[in-house]
Amino acid sequence: MNAPEQPSIASNPPPNITSGPGKASAPAPEPGLIKLKHLSRVLNVPARWRILRELARGEALPVKELAVRARCPAASASKHMALLKKAGLVVVGYGRLYKLAPDVQPEPGGQRLDLGHCVLKLDTAW
Repeated sequence: MNAPEQPSIASNPPPNITSGPGKASAPAPEPGLIKLKHLSRVLNVPARWRILRELARGEALPVKELAVRARCPAASASKHMALLKKAGLVVVGYGRLYKLAPDVQPEPGGQRLDLGHCVLKLDTAW
């Protein structure tokens, strides 16, 4: 007499779990959701808010022009742009022109960016 078959255990681990004792991976981030650790660094400098406000107007701009509009030195603006890029808020296009990432486009006719964790209101002056 044959024993009833036991359900087989899948050889692939379920999502969000890596093989190995006690190792679990973080869940995959939602598309368009900026990591909080990056977001907190981005939001603590007024010049970055001014840069985001300028880019929310829809025009792709070089660092030098962003520096003028954000009232900061070009070297500082370049560092701000690197951080904004790392956070996933901006992308660099042809001719080193910066623009907002597709996932963080402003609401139509507004100056608000929905970042998932929060909504940035960019129409206030700093």
